[in-house]
Amino acid sequence: MQLQIGGNNQSKRVFWIDGGIHAREWAAPHTALYFIHQLTSKYGHDKQITKYVDELTWVIVPCLNPDGYEFTRSSTNPNIRLWRKNRSSFVCEKDQWGRNRCCRGVDLNRNFDFHFKESGSSDDPCAEIYQGKAPFSEPETRAVRDAIMSNRYRGRIDAFITLHTYSQLWIHPYGHRKDTYPGDIQDLYKVGKNATDALSKLYGTKYIVGSGADTLYPASGGSEDWAKQTAGIKYVYLLELRPDEKNWDGFILDERQLIPTATETWAGIRVVADAVIERANRKAIRINGTKRISKISTYYYARNE
Repeated sequence: MQLQIGGNNQSKRVFWIDGGIHAREWAAPHTALYFIHQLTSKYGHDKQITKYVDELTWVIVPCLNPDGYEFTRSSTNPNIRLWRKNRSSFVCEKDQWGRNRCCRGVDLNRNFDFHFKESGSSDDPCAEIYQGKAPFSEPETRAVRDAIMSNRYRGRIDAFITLHTYSQLWIHPYGHRKDTYPGDIQDLYKVGKNATDALSKLYGTKYIVGSGADTLYPASGGSEDWAKQTAGIKYVYLLELRPDEKNWDGFILDERQLIPTATETWAGIRVVADAVIERANRKAIRINGTKRISKISTYYYARNE
């Protein structure tokens, strides 16, 4: 399900948020739903949120991997509750001893067309990080690609946030190789740091800002890297929500932490929204200024011909 908040004005900049690309990360869809609640319930009552809806179009996909998510809810068996991939059809491969091994599911965050199959992914269909047979082989990843590159949104999206758990990381591109960053890394880092500072003020939760390769491990084929490099989106972040990396059972977040997690993350999201609006306003001023100069020049030359 893709929900749009903020109307269809084609001049408005777009803020994309998705959650639940990995089935077991239950706090991510919950947090995305909390964002929807904030934007819809407080519009017209909260001045800042009213501004966010009036000036931006929000596109939120709470659960990008619904089949996998539903599968994890079907049993408390760890092999099911901690399922990561989607539920695509069985693929059979021979192992090193010539035996057929048949497994199902693709890691959707290895299936995007960015340095596909290069690092942190696997050709083994039984592996948790199996990238699939080709980029965008899965309907879920194609849906993201097709929406972002559609006539409706292409060139208008200025922020892309994908919600994951866990480790308390605010991750910017690129994730396929260490010490590899986009040209606007200083701006990306600054906004990310401001966002984590705002987040921390609520409950003292500490986040680390950095690339996925530097803070976790190199991984290619991620949605955030594709969004930055191919879709050309300005502010791109992958958020690893609560708890921190010291918790061995972090995917099973205590339900008492769900609202605080969503609340503090929303504080960080608002910082990114402010950056998007400020950037759009600066562009508008430059464009309007250029138009005024052009009109003055035209008038001057017309008078003096």
